[in-house]
Amino acid sequence: MADDSSKKTGNIARILIHIACMIVLTLLIIICVFKWMKSYTRHGQYISVPDVSGMFESEAGDILAANGLRYEIASYKYDKEVVEGGIIEQTPKAGANVKQDRTVFLTLNSGKEPMRAIPDLADNSSLRAAESQIWGAGFKLGTTIYIDGDLDWVYEIRYQDKKVEAGTEIPEGSTLTIVAGNGRHVDTIEKADSTGLVDTDFFGD
Repeated sequence: MADDSSKKTGNIARILIHIACMIVLTLLIIICVFKWMKSYTRHGQYISVPDVSGMFESEAGDILAANGLRYEIASYKYDKEVVEGGIIEQTPKAGANVKQDRTVFLTLNSGKEPMRAIPDLADNSSLRAAESQIWGAGFKLGTTIYIDGDLDWVYEIRYQDKKVEAGTEIPEGSTLTIVAGNGRHVDTIEKADSTGLVDTDFFGD
């Protein structure tokens, strides 16, 4: 009986040892996997995106590459404050923390000021409708000038204090001024002046 009891104890001990070894091995595997994942994803390692706004593409590309980043040209826009070919915007923005090899998308200044045609509004539109069309066409509105005429009827469109015709192309975002009626009646009939000068030669000497 003693031998059987010792055998059972030995078997149980071996089983426990095997279980302990399996647990230790499993923990080691889990630790190794986590370390590998941490190394693979560079967990906790970030790069601060440098500010390349205003730079040319070549200069910005060198700076981004030196910081372990890539770049792509996302689009072109116009900005009068930035030199032609200079960078207007970047995504992610400067100072953002990103992983190595992250792509930074750049927007460059095309250098070409976009032009828009003035809508057909003079003698063809009410003040409110004209304002809506001007905003919709990409222009800004100056202070409305009122003259004698039908109330809120558009008589002229002015750009830089000069009358402009429909279809004229001017820079997008320019300010237009509407000349509209103030509702006062306009008397177009010239009255004869009874006190006007008389040609005395008509009557002779």
